[in-house]
Amino acid sequence: MTDQTTTTTATAPAVGTASATATASATAARLHRLAEASGGLVALDPGIDDARMDAWPVPVPEEVRALLRSVGGVRVTVSRSAVNGHESHEHVDLDHAYNRGRYANADVSWYQEHAGGVGTHWFVHTDHGDGHTYVDVDPRTGAWGPVFRFWDAADTDRMAPSLTAWLDHLADCLEQALAATGTGGTAADVGAFGRRFGDLWPDGDRRTTSVEDVTAARLRTSGDDVLRAAAEGLPDDARLADLRSVTGRAAVDFWAIGATCRYARLAGGGVLVALPWDGE
Repeated sequence: MTDQTTTTTATAPAVGTASATATASATAARLHRLAEASGGLVALDPGIDDARMDAWPVPVPEEVRALLRSVGGVRVTVSRSAVNGHESHEHVDLDHAYNRGRYANADVSWYQEHAGGVGTHWFVHTDHGDGHTYVDVDPRTGAWGPVFRFWDAADTDRMAPSLTAWLDHLADCLEQALAATGTGGTAADVGAFGRRFGDLWPDGDRRTTSVEDVTAARLRTSGDDVLRAAAEGLPDDARLADLRSVTGRAAVDFWAIGATCRYARLAGGGVLVALPWDGE
């Protein structure tokens, strides 16, 4: 079984596939075009250089580097007061402080452990609704996998199959919000961005599939080789959700695990695991 609860960091693949790298570069270019057209409602953080990425506790493959060298984050105006012009923003931060264990002078190592431990993921967004979005990272192969979001308890979503796909869908949502807002936007119009980040973003009107979880004890006798191998070595009461056949967004509520859990991802992020955890 591939256990992603370890924190051993692998060497990142030297070269990603040409198609994945080209797709990542195209997504970065699209975000730049949207920012330029937004009249300041969308702003991009400067790209991240290789020396900085080399210092991260996760490997960074070339297709991810191609994206991050161009875009270090996306800051979006989601509301503006009609009274005093005060603005509120959502910030997709591709070098999020959560990855260093501290945020706004607070210890956030609990969230690192909730996501599976340092070296197994990379945080990219924390939203106003206390959602925490991260990319799965396989510390053995160096591959970056699907994008997940969790809250403080045991409910979680698989948002997109990759960081590039997630950001490309963000670009879809920004295009729709810009069409409704117009360059610059009035205080009322800017709410279009808030709606995309709230009720609709980052899934839009695409259907969310609810996936049931199963105990490791039960899956050890499964006829599915991947699930059977994933269950080996886990506690009997660990719970697993098979996301491999879900093409869109997937939602899993590991309610039977208790108040909270420690996540792991197996099979390239295709199998999500919730491990019993007391949060300490």
